[in-house]
Amino acid sequence: MDEATAVFIPAQAEVEEVWPRDGQVLIRGRVAGGPSGEDGKLVVRSRESTGNELRLPTASGGSRFEASIGLDELAAACSGAEQTWDLHLKLPGRADMLRLGRHLDDIVGKKKIFTYPAQAVAGLWIEPYYTVKDNLSIVCSREAP
Repeated sequence: MDEATAVFIPAQAEVEEVWPRDGQVLIRGRVAGGPSGEDGKLVVRSRESTGNELRLPTASGGSRFEASIGLDELAAACSGAEQTWDLHLKLPGRADMLRLGRHLDDIVGKKKIFTYPAQAVAGLWIEPYYTVKDNLSIVCSREAP
């Protein structure tokens, strides 16, 4: 394939595993189409509260990354009856952030297919889920799912 027919694929943070248990959500994935080998930050950003975000360390090896969200810390940042958090990967040397999602498989509509258990923390139910665009988010709610 020559340059005239090459297809540009933007970098993305592809989620491979989600493990919600023991008071945390562990996420493993890989950076596809972008830089690798650098530790970045997992940015957990509130949709409802501008500027409300957590920045957590990630560990990486090659194109792989791993991050853990402590639910006590997330619960302390939650306000209101329900709050949704979008997950992004911030890599050194990049101005933009990569939205965590799962797009490189052949499964469309993960919101209705993949479900994860909610965990009770500090009077909240905290549950990861895939959005209608197959991105990974977390919802905190005062009511049981």
